[in-house]
Amino acid sequence: MTSSAQKEGAGRRFLQVAELLRKGIADGTYPVGSALPGGRELAAGLGVSRDTLRGVLNQLADEGLLEIRHGSGSYVRAVPSGPTKAVVDEAAAPPALGSWIDRAFQETGEVGLDVFTLTSETLYGHLKRQAERVIVEKKAPPRALRIRMLVPSEDHPLAYPRAVDPDDVRIHRRWRTMARRYAREMGQLVAQFEGRGVDARLEVKRVPLTPTFKLYVLNEQHVLYGTYLPERTVITLDDEEETQVEAVDVLGAFSKLHYFHSRSVDPREVALFEEKRDWFQSAWNVLGSTGRREK
Repeated sequence: MTSSAQKEGAGRRFLQVAELLRKGIADGTYPVGSALPGGRELAAGLGVSRDTLRGVLNQLADEGLLEIRHGSGSYVRAVPSGPTKAVVDEAAAPPALGSWIDRAFQETGEVGLDVFTLTSETLYGHLKRQAERVIVEKKAPPRALRIRMLVPSEDHPLAYPRAVDPDDVRIHRRWRTMARRYAREMGQLVAQFEGRGVDARLEVKRVPLTPTFKLYVLNEQHVLYGTYLPERTVITLDDEEETQVEAVDVLGAFSKLHYFHSRSVDPREVALFEEKRDWFQSAWNVLGSTGRREK
């Protein structure tokens, strides 16, 4: 029997997923004309049932944002025109990772990305878009691409994502599968850049920490920093029964990002930039382990 907590959690997840997809369409993660990932893959990544995802997609289609082509998939038709829409005034808009990834690829012939996150899912989506621009749209690739990723150790207990029941390890296994998958797919993306003549390299290290924040250092000049907000929710497993598990989790895509620049006229901003950059380097050198080789 479904508990009231599960019903409430599933309803909240529906609203979150709908807003998450609106945000992804608004910030260019899913550009107009592009197809969303397959239903099973998208539902599994978001931790919702396929029925819930279908409901979300139908709602976004009713809003005019998606076109659902039965047997083919869901395609982006338009950008939201409400509050989710990207603000034109960049100074007033919160920094979006996608736009800064774009800038990193345009600023210089060498792109450097240092990343600390629960998984590399968000970064993977934006780098996949860059690869498509090089391969499909024939955009000029960078000369070099260097990515360093810090992710939690697979053997270290995580504060989240986890099941509320301390003896239930299914949510941890789900996170581990996702983390491995996106690390592997990141490696495949790097190989695609290599195939286009880019001097590309990916390094992954694991740390015995549960990230309380996500951190991106781009080209040694820009820092994007956002705090993870844990919540009680319901996660739907990707099994035949689509089992619902009461859990503690975060939706990293909802983390509000803060921006710091190495050459800001504000010395406080420069100090925050240096603090975040130096934290990553120290964690990489002192805490990071290459105990598991990504394949």
